[in-house]
Amino acid sequence: MKYYFQIIRPLNLLITAFASLTAYFIVSEKIDIFNLIMIIFSTVLTAGAGNIINDIFDIDIDAINKPARPLPSSNMKISSAYIWYSLLVAGSLFSGFFLGYHSFAAVALVNLILLFYTVFLKRRPFWGNFVVAFISGYLFYFCSITTGNFSLIIPLAISSFLFHFIREIIKDIADLKGDKHHRADTMAIRLGIPRTINILKLLIITLVFYLTYLMAFGGYTINFALTLSIGVFPVLVYIIFSLFKDPAKINYEKLSLIMKIDMFFGIIAFYFGKI
Repeated sequence: MKYYFQIIRPLNLLITAFASLTAYFIVSEKIDIFNLIMIIFSTVLTAGAGNIINDIFDIDIDAINKPARPLPSSNMKISSAYIWYSLLVAGSLFSGFFLGYHSFAAVALVNLILLFYTVFLKRRPFWGNFVVAFISGYLFYFCSITTGNFSLIIPLAISSFLFHFIREIIKDIADLKGDKHHRADTMAIRLGIPRTINILKLLIITLVFYLTYLMAFGGYTINFALTLSIGVFPVLVYIIFSLFKDPAKINYEKLSLIMKIDMFFGIIAFYFGKI
């Protein structure tokens, strides 16, 4: 049973649930508990399903890069993974249905995009990274559908897009060995690690400037600046300085994990910036 839990990547889903919860509190003047629960179910189940289908199609690459995962380690059958995937997709659609036709359509669209991404775009330079980052920003739009206050969430959606775009490129470098073995065409393979690292530096600088702009002109409280200064900027500075090392000596898996954890603080900053 633990492999059914492991394949959906609990930490990723925890971030998704936390992001959905925070986004809803940012855009909502009055909390509807039922809507909130359905939003969290929809987003978490969709993300879990996306992780499963990703592992199904990446089983050969993961056998090299991440052999301990449930499928390459043979602790879970592919047929069982497909059933688990189908159940999560059905659950996400069911939850979206209770939020209205607009939300239902949004959930269905994201599930289709994730499937299309996994089958056709994941191993292509730029577009695979872009789609994952876009969906991360789209999550915040989805959380605002029932409130109609999308304008309040745009800065967080853009920040989330940049965070995820950066992390996806870092993951491409981390997975280079397996991707090369299976002739994937990622940004790291197409451009080479040094050029890809330069793109990462540019994106991180862009993110820092955008967050600094929001601190100055976004209309947020001092809590926003304090949270960014304590919890977000130091991590981004650490990552960009790490990227100046010899590319062969950089621990890309570590940087990817740090970036994932830092997303918590980024989301918290937007919430406290409202108070």
